[in-house]
Amino acid sequence: MTTSLCTTRRTTRRAPRRALTTLALAAALAPLAASAQVELKYASAAPPGSLFAKQIERLAADIAAETGGKVKVNPFHNAQLGGEADVIGQIVRGRVEMGGFAAAALSLQTPEIGLLQLPFMFDSTAQRDCVLDNHAKPIVVENLAKKGLHFVAWGESGVNQIIGKKAYPTPADVKGAKVAHFPGKVISEFWRHVGANPVPTSSADLASGLQTGLLDAMATVPVYYIPSGLNKIAPTLTKVDLSAAMTVNVVSKSVYDKWPADLRAAFDRGAAKTPTAQVRSEIRALNEQLLKGHKDAGGTLVDVTPEQRALWQKDLAPYYASIVKDLGEPGAKLFAALEAGKKVCAK
Repeated sequence: MTTSLCTTRRTTRRAPRRALTTLALAAALAPLAASAQVELKYASAAPPGSLFAKQIERLAADIAAETGGKVKVNPFHNAQLGGEADVIGQIVRGRVEMGGFAAAALSLQTPEIGLLQLPFMFDSTAQRDCVLDNHAKPIVVENLAKKGLHFVAWGESGVNQIIGKKAYPTPADVKGAKVAHFPGKVISEFWRHVGANPVPTSSADLASGLQTGLLDAMATVPVYYIPSGLNKIAPTLTKVDLSAAMTVNVVSKSVYDKWPADLRAAFDRGAAKTPTAQVRSEIRALNEQLLKGHKDAGGTLVDVTPEQRALWQKDLAPYYASIVKDLGEPGAKLFAALEAGKKVCAK
């Protein structure tokens, strides 16, 4: 009787502990429950109402539809969550969950991604698309993952052209010119290679620099050049098709990896629901529309001849080699993929 009573008391004492352990385990697993809704803050520099903002909102709707509302993407436009360089670091740490960024900005975390914007790397936009989708993407996905970023989808901004108060149809025309660029070695070294003076410049200082003569020119895309009003200060755009200007949508890998496999699969289906080709086509059409409006309003568009473009493309091999060398093995691997892809995609 005494032994039985003691045993009962021990069992009674253990029961609450087991119950607490079970509750703790359940609480730990709760974030992974299939029925839980995941909310993601999406960092965007896009102005509200712009085509970029609408594309992001469509992406959010596609993800919500494919996940049955279990993943809700909340866009924060107009850089509400901070500048690109700062926000990318927050996504790596999981403090902000998602965002879309220019390749140049992502190169601050993953330097070799800057190679995607090598000037005159591609012979056409069709070749560029083919190389990115079929040859560069696997390496970009892998390298971003190593830095804590999960690749979601390509975005698009267009092709960088040269703007200023006069035309710059050949490399000789930019010799000695003060050319603005956003921070990044790939572009700064290119301008140095062709004899220009590269000037790292923030977006806030572009207008005043071009207006006062502290800056002579810069390379940018029409979807930034015209809506920003820079076309009123630097009214001449030279269509040299200097470099690709794509963006990349990413989500924090530490956040993504915690989801159940079925939720990750549904999220990925949502991200791929609108074809990349459609995203690109929409932005490229807007670029052309904006350029037409610029010309109709009295702005100047200068088309380079094939011979002039050939001058820009001449003797770039030493510049490419120097950039790739500085990036080490990751850069060499991605550059080799770009070169191999160009041969396949030229067919």
